[in-house]
Amino acid sequence: MPRYGFMSIAVNPSNGKFNSFEHLYQTIGLNTGNLLFTNAVARQIEQEPIYFGFEFDPALANEQVDALIIPAANWVSEQVDFDHLAPVVEGLTIPVVLIGLGAQGSDLEQFVCPPKGTIRFLKAVFDRAHSVSVRGPHTAETLRRLGFENTVVTGCPSLYCDFQPLNVEAILQKAKKPFDLSSVLVHATRFSASHAAFARNKGVDRELFRFAYEHDLDILYQSEKEELALLYNYESADVLNDRLIFLMKEIYSASNWHELRDYVYRRGKAFLDIDIWSEYIQKYNYIYGTRLHGTIMALNSGVPATLAWHDSRTREMAEFACIPTLPASLDGVSEIELRRAYEGVELERYYKRREVLRDGYLSYLRENSIDVLRAH
Repeated sequence: MPRYGFMSIAVNPSNGKFNSFEHLYQTIGLNTGNLLFTNAVARQIEQEPIYFGFEFDPALANEQVDALIIPAANWVSEQVDFDHLAPVVEGLTIPVVLIGLGAQGSDLEQFVCPPKGTIRFLKAVFDRAHSVSVRGPHTAETLRRLGFENTVVTGCPSLYCDFQPLNVEAILQKAKKPFDLSSVLVHATRFSASHAAFARNKGVDRELFRFAYEHDLDILYQSEKEELALLYNYESADVLNDRLIFLMKEIYSASNWHELRDYVYRRGKAFLDIDIWSEYIQKYNYIYGTRLHGTIMALNSGVPATLAWHDSRTREMAEFACIPTLPASLDGVSEIELRRAYEGVELERYYKRREVLRDGYLSYLRENSIDVLRAH
């Protein structure tokens, strides 16, 4: 039986011990959404992989495993340089299986030009891969323009992971319940509050934070540094100083910090364990926002959801996989528009498309000698 290594974050950081919030934040790759595609791949192979993390001696991997699997995300970007991973992959003599690589730009008309370090990393991967799994046609074309031809469009591996046993008819019936704003979970996209422009300029994500706060709705946090620090009890001066508190109040349009902090404690939801995440969201009738993996988690847990796409990465995946979606719009951030989105959600197309795409995804894994699969 083949032995596989994983270049990835830990699949279950909830079992870890962290000496600081920054330690925790780095462990999840700055975003709990990373847990979805990492866990999905781990569950799609029969045997337990060996987790190497991102910093390891490639000679050790060459000795211990037959192939290195890399669950990937929107790594083809102008903002992030993967130069630190290039020497590790260059030292490998075993095959590399890169799964779910995505390009990220402002829209599908933009073809990004990543840093030289990322190009070096990609070359090392393609030199050792039978083929590379990418998230959509736009990513495939972006890579072709960069000189990398051998791609297979599969979407994100999280699309094919059932986080709960799914009964499509029951999901469709659930989506017929009357709209109830109090049973909606909202999610928006932000990293640190330190970027003053985000707080001070009107945008869809900022308005979603404000909408959730104004209506006292539950809100999902994946990468929001300050809110995650609060929820995981790291309220220290280096994480939450006076400037960050001021900017957070601007983001939420809150006049009182103690009330805002109380809101985050009461209504904020964050998960380091995907099974707990999936189980918890069963309480909601509808999930809405700009988070791709927050939406996929909902749909693959049997909860109606709509993604408000806001860049090439989210739009590419939504169109490829028929994820229920709307363009992110300031006009959409209101109770009336959320009701319309809920009443118009097209779930059946997603689940039918998912079954068609699954065959292609499993074929890709088999072609890359990952031929022992669980039923996920």
